[in-house]
Amino acid sequence: MITREGTQKILKTTLALLAIALVVGYTLFASRDFIRGPDIVIKEPVNGSTLATSSVLVVGQALRIQKIELNNRPILIDKEGNFKETILLLPGYNSPLFTASDKFGRKTEYKLELIYMK
Repeated sequence: MITREGTQKILKTTLALLAIALVVGYTLFASRDFIRGPDIVIKEPVNGSTLATSSVLVVGQALRIQKIELNNRPILIDKEGNFKETILLLPGYNSPLFTASDKFGRKTEYKLELIYMK
């Protein structure tokens, strides 16, 4: 038979474990941006494309970032992280470099490789 004291002990242990689980769960939820880090997604053009024009519109999205640069030049993004940048290409191989950093100081790079054939 379970006594009143035994029931209270089980209840206190259960509440303590629930509180610990809530704290751990919230900590993981709050740190999800730190865990995943910054990311750059280029939607167009496809990496490795061969182009017939000297200018190309690069469309992409930067996720979980504080700032983004294209060849060390800041570029603008909207609230969702979307950006559009026109790049002028030289004949032959071109490799514009996108660099992004988040609020924790972590960085990521994306090297877009394009070939311009006259």
